[in-house]
Amino acid sequence: MKKLLIAFCLLNYLWGNTQEITGKVENHKKSEMDIVIMAFGMDNQIIVGKVDKKANFSVNLEIATVPESQGSDDNMGPLYWSFYFKCLDSDKFGVYKEKPAKKEDYLRLVANNMWAGTVFLVSDPALVPWLESVGNYNAVVGSFYEVLYLKEDLTLDFTCENQVYVDENTTAEVAYIFDIELKKGFNWIQYDIEEVYETNPDIRASFPAKVRIRNMEDTAKMKWIGTYYY
Repeated sequence: MKKLLIAFCLLNYLWGNTQEITGKVENHKKSEMDIVIMAFGMDNQIIVGKVDKKANFSVNLEIATVPESQGSDDNMGPLYWSFYFKCLDSDKFGVYKEKPAKKEDYLRLVANNMWAGTVFLVSDPALVPWLESVGNYNAVVGSFYEVLYLKEDLTLDFTCENQVYVDENTTAEVAYIFDIELKKGFNWIQYDIEEVYETNPDIRASFPAKVRIRNMEDTAKMKWIGTYYY
């Protein structure tokens, strides 16, 4: 039984980090486009998939390689500052806090060598306005996804508690729960917003109060929302 449990956990981890993802990009214009990572700049685009004229896409991070000219530590940042939610106590990351990392917030769509659009990966389309303008739109319970590049395997297992400004008389305690196994190369990161702090909208928008940062698991919940520039 123990061996079966270990095997299941291993398969689940591998599935969440290496499996090719397929589906449809919502709102996609009817032209074929490359799906790319631009974390290392527009001149160093990394193609990870395609979307066809019917909006069907296929993405696989396993095919992504970082240009040799861009893979130095100088072109990356410290791990503790490379997640969407920042842990102000960097010591929580222990020996890993200064490890080089590079984040890709949204996947880009490229057609005819031009940046034609962006794809937001969310469980609920209501998260897209919040991701585009955090200060002006309320967060909602749900999940969104990013990509993170690392040079070595590592595991994060801790809770980070920050104080967030609400108004001149109030601060709120938020919790970011890191429970994730990362591998060398590109990784899918899943952010689960489990609780939202409700605010006075005249002062500031509601924000995530409890977030779990973990490996991507159920791609069936992912919605690929496209926005376009021409």
